[in-house]
Amino acid sequence: MLILPLLMFEGDAGTTEYRTPNFLVICRDASLAIQIGEAAEYYRDKQSREWLGESIPNWYSPCPIRVSVTNDVGGGATTFSFDRGEVFGWDMQILGTRQRLLDSMLPHEVLHTVFASHFRRPLPRWADEGAATYVEHESEKNNLRLIAREVVGTEQQIPIRKLLVMQDYPGNMEGVAVLYAQGFYFSEFLINQKGKQEFVKFLESAHRSNWDHAFETHYGFRSQEAAYTAAYRETSSQEAASRYQITMFTGPNCRKCEEDRRKVLPALKAKGLIVKILDYDRNIDLARKENIIGLPTYIIYENGKRIAKLRESQAISSLLKRRH
Repeated sequence: MLILPLLMFEGDAGTTEYRTPNFLVICRDASLAIQIGEAAEYYRDKQSREWLGESIPNWYSPCPIRVSVTNDVGGGATTFSFDRGEVFGWDMQILGTRQRLLDSMLPHEVLHTVFASHFRRPLPRWADEGAATYVEHESEKNNLRLIAREVVGTEQQIPIRKLLVMQDYPGNMEGVAVLYAQGFYFSEFLINQKGKQEFVKFLESAHRSNWDHAFETHYGFRSQEAAYTAAYRETSSQEAASRYQITMFTGPNCRKCEEDRRKVLPALKAKGLIVKILDYDRNIDLARKENIIGLPTYIIYENGKRIAKLRESQAISSLLKRRH
């Protein structure tokens, strides 16, 4: 997602307005205006139930959504104001291809409004943008994962204790991109640990007490640094594991095969390993090519290249540790 402090929407007499209970879509394409409006209501309800556990009431006035279709990268910006526990003055602007408008830019910006309605106060930027990025298309998220990995250990990386309390965006686009990337990387790790609603409770707890207490209470980490280190270790381990593919040859009357499928394969998949199960009889030509003479047999590939043939599943972990 392209991060923009403000998008310039060029309205004219040819624009169409489409009103729903909570949104007013302004767009040059009438059919797209309807799609955006209906999708915005869908995301608003879906996200509030997934993240908050319940639907939020309708707003007293609709949030304008100004839509611009482009053939390039997308972006968005949503503004609103807080005053004495109330949120008002909604305004949303999104641009991008039709596909990215619907599967990334719109859900991202709508989640900002859901969070604003719930928390009724500004959230730390890392959490607000990190969670909003979590609901985008995978291609958008991959771009930020790459940036987050590239800045590790460099001067660009934002220290965790600074990242967690940032309320404003950095003054340059490179810094903003790093904020988004680190915020998403960390948010994704926490959300994947215990889910979306626990993440919301964690943010509420941090606001009432402090970050260290919230991390220990909700995720079992003794400090901010411990949680952040765990996030990078886990994702790095998963990325390394994804280099490997395991092909398991099995058969219908193989007790050891069934035992491994119940006990061993789930653990391998949980580590990010790609596991493929082949029946010996149905893949007899490949089995002969691989010189399979007993079941189960495991063929290990690294980046598509065969590196080992094993009969014992316990040997897989030892092999991969040596390869690392």
